[in-house]
Amino acid sequence: MTSEGGEQQSTSPAPVRPIVAGVDGTGTDSAAVLWAAKAAALHQVPLRLVHSAEVTAVGALEDDPSMSSQAVMEVLRREGQAPPYARDAAATVQKIYPDLPVEVVEASGAASAALVGFQDEALMIVVGSGQKGGIGQFLLGTTSLNTAMHATCPVAVVNREVKVTEAFADRVLVAVDGSRDSAAAAVVAFREAALRSVPVVCLSTWYLEVVDGYVVTEPDSPEWQAIEERQRGRVEASIKVARSRYPDVEVQVEILHGPSTTTLAAATGRTNLMVIGTRGRGGFAGKLLGSVSHKVLEAAACPVIVVKAPRD
Repeated sequence: MTSEGGEQQSTSPAPVRPIVAGVDGTGTDSAAVLWAAKAAALHQVPLRLVHSAEVTAVGALEDDPSMSSQAVMEVLRREGQAPPYARDAAATVQKIYPDLPVEVVEASGAASAALVGFQDEALMIVVGSGQKGGIGQFLLGTTSLNTAMHATCPVAVVNREVKVTEAFADRVLVAVDGSRDSAAAAVVAFREAALRSVPVVCLSTWYLEVVDGYVVTEPDSPEWQAIEERQRGRVEASIKVARSRYPDVEVQVEILHGPSTTTLAAATGRTNLMVIGTRGRGGFAGKLLGSVSHKVLEAAACPVIVVKAPRD
């Protein structure tokens, strides 16, 4: 590119943002790692596998407490104590995707802190959901919950029962409620749909509405129709930016009647990917996940990408 003064200016290409996946070695994250690898191949970006060990007492730390987590893990590797989980996961991934660039990062400390540390450079962070509880829900582990809660970049939570070998998605669902966070979620949903050449289905829910002192209960009533038209207007306003960025993506809008949590959780059973916005400032000073997004993550039958809008 040439400047106004006629001097030649170089433009640096945007840095390639990897997909970062956590590896805990318990076996509950194997589906998450393979899903992350498949996503990295789809996005044509590198995969970074991160394992962080809780190291509380290492001789080298006693000599030099200021050592970085990478230096601590190097000491463990030399002494044959570093867990091979991330390296084993990388070997498995490379058998399936031999051309995919895979990086292994071994750190010490809380796994969620290690993962959130990559939030500014990651296209997405991927974590497993943990063990399945006795009531059919997935018990979000500390790592998955804290990462989804605090990371500013999109975070995909993948439950251990996801069948990664199946088709990636024949549609992408996105929950839209008119908030800034759902508008940001729509952009991510449209991006994922564009890569897969599938439609986006925008879901908007409503439950109890009172008009003129009465709860609206009749689907054929003018009041019911007015509420649904209002919801459609909110959806269209929320996806305006996403539509402009990805104009070729087919869009469907569904207005669902019922409690948001149960309605959205049930919808995860008819797709292979859902995107949902959640309020929160990000960072470890951030707020908890919203109750709806938290409960949908616990009950989801498919991977769910959690998205936060940038905060001023």
